[in-house]
Order: sequence, then structure tokens, then C-alpha cells
Amino acid sequence: MKNIFILVLLPLVFFGCTTRPPALPASHAHELPWGAVDLDINSTAKYSIKNSLGVVLTQKANRYKNQTKKVPFDILTLTGGGSRGAFGTGLLVGWNERGDMPNFDIVTGISTGAVMAPFIFLGGDELKKIEYFYTKMNTEDIFTQTWLSFFGYGYIMNAKPLKKLFHENFNKEFLDKIAIEYKKGRRLYIGTTNIDTGQLTVWDMGAIAASNRADKYEKFSNIIYASTALPVYLPPQYMEVDLDDKKYYQMHIDGGIYSQVFMIGLLVNWSEVLNFDKNANTNFDATLYTISNRKYRQRDIYEPVKQSPFSIIEAYVLTEMDLLFDRSVYRLYKACQKRGVKFKITSIPKKMQNVILEPTQFNPKNMIRLFNIGYKTGKTNIDWKEKISFKEYDNHK
Repeated sequence: MKNIFILVLLPLVFFGCTTRPPALPASHAHELPWGAVDLDINSTAKYSIKNSLGVVLTQKANRYKNQTKKVPFDILTLTGGGSRGAFGTGLLVGWNERGDMPNFDIVTGISTGAVMAPFIFLGGDELKKIEYFYTKMNTEDIFTQTWLSFFGYGYIMNAKPLKKLFHENFNKEFLDKIAIEYKKGRRLYIGTTNIDTGQLTVWDMGAIAASNRADKYEKFSNIIYASTALPVYLPPQYMEVDLDDKKYYQMHIDGGIYSQVFMIGLLVNWSEVLNFDKNANTNFDATLYTISNRKYRQRDIYEPVKQSPFSIIEAYVLTEMDLLFDRSVYRLYKACQKRGVKFKITSIPKKMQNVILEPTQFNPKNMIRLFNIGYKTGKTNIDWKEKISFKEYDNHK
């Protein structure tokens, strides 16, 4: 992973900057671009959590009114992991072929999970496209080196191939399909990090696809790209915000910098917020599935660190990312426990430790191996972990 960790050191050596598009005034720092979900439960804005997730719950409860059986409600959350998304893709393709994969009410994705999520959300023939991405693509098909851009712009890879790929795939036909599922009451959420505020931004991709705006195709693609834009490695994505007839811009980067996995609204007491019909069935049987495109408890792996700058930096960053992953998953798990939502997580087996060393390296040979492990797992028997723990000093037994 040397390329990644060189990036941590470089800013300490070189200081370059260029003029960015105008940022929001401090008094409006938390304004949201169109398509971003207002997570304030009291907000009645068009793109609010109440008008997005709340509608799904209301429709589902009303659909099962006057019935005594529980209301099935299935959520899929996809983590980051770069090229290791080959595992999650393989697992979901295998699970789909097995025939008992739920038609998820909600799909969320962050970082590489954001790339997977739209195709998994639609299923069917769209799964072939994401399988191709994680088994056939080479690094140079996705991004190329542009070291000179680091001086002044702050990134070392050219993302034009990746952006072109997104624009080609997220076309009218694709967004029309997303919009149909949105109108059925299903939701697709993608997370990015607004680095200007250091906060997670959640985007309602179905609402964007179903909108009448001419720029929705570009917006859809830009959001998926932003969620994957590893800082310094790839250029950030600027999101336009209109304020007082003036245009301002937020800098958005990899959603995995804020959280490795997410789901919104888990801690909301929806029965107090929504106006359910008198006979609506609010007895939800909810299950949240997390597909981890990495190993679980990776810090348990013992590997002595060399006395060199890059080795120490690498060990430091890996530890920080492992902690972020642990905390992200544990936060999700505890929220599920509190609200009575069943929690299931599966991850890359530890025996696959050396298949893909660098999440930024797309090597078809290695990705196919990882895809096949996931595919076999999904097709036969998924090892779901339902209980997890988090300890600051987890070397104690």
C-alpha cells in the first residue's frame, strides 16, 4: 500500500495550493445541495429524512394494514474497501443466484460500496455490469498517475477514466430504472464526506433520478465519484449550492473517511413522527445486512513493523482505518440492538489476507480470486455474524 502512505508524507514536504470555487459563507456552512437529505427529523424540506425514509415506512405499514403478521423490512449496507469490492460483489451475485436474497427496501453504500450500490439496488442484468467492474478492470482503466497535479491541486491521480465510466453507465435508461424503484417505495442512499464541515452528507439517489432536473445525470455520477474520492489520491468533487441567487461550492470526498458504513434513521421513534393510518401495521420485522469489503477485526493480524518512515506511516494509517471501521460497524450494531432490528454482517475471510494488498490497485487476477470466494459463499452458505463487541484494548481475551 506504499502509494497510499506516500501521500500522508508528501503534504509535510510540499506546500502548494490553487484557488478553489467559492465556499459557502460561515453563516451558511451547513446548507445542503439539492438531492442531499436533511437529517433533521423536524425538517419538512423536500429532501428531508421524514419525506424520504418516512414515506417508505408509511407505505410499507399501510400495505400490510389489517394483517397480523409482521411487516418484512430489509436493509443492505455496503462498506468501503476499494478493489476489495470484488468480494461483496461476488457474494451478492452468488446470493442472488441462490434465489433467497431479499428485494431490499433500502440500500446504502459508501466509498467502493457506493459504486456497487446502484447496480445491486436494481439487480437483474445490472449485476453483470458491476461484476465486470470488479473482475475485468485494470488500474489504468480507472485512474492514471498525474504527479504534477499534486503541486497546487493536491492530488496525484487523474480520475477522468473513472468519471467517464460513471457518466456512461448512469445514463437515462439507468436512472429511469432507479426512479421506478424509488416510486415503489424503495430507497438508495449514498454517503460522501463534506470536508468543509467534516460531516457525512447522505444523498437520496432515487429522488435525484426521479426529478425533472436536466442536470440529474451529472449529479448522480458526481455523487458516486465523490464517495470514492480518496483525499490526495483523487481530486475532490465540488457540489454546487445556490444561495441568494449566487453559486457556492462544497468540497466532497470519500465517504469512508467519515464512516465505513452507514444507515440513517435507526434511532428515530418513527411511531411518534409519522401519521400512520389507524389500521396500519407498524409491527416491523427489520433486518440490516452489512457486506464488508474487508476483513473483520483486521487489527488482530500480527505483523512486525520495519523501522522505516513508510512502514510506520502505513501501520499508523491501517490502525486508524481499522478503528474507524470497528466504530462504524459497532455504532450500527448498537443502534440495531436499541431499536430491535436484527443485525447481520459478513466479511472477507482472514485466509484471504494476501490476495489484494492495495485497495487502490485493480488487478483482475486477484480480484477474480476474491470475487470467486464471495460468489461461493453467497451461493452456498453465508457466514453471518450477528453479535459483535468493541473494546479499546482488544488484545485482552
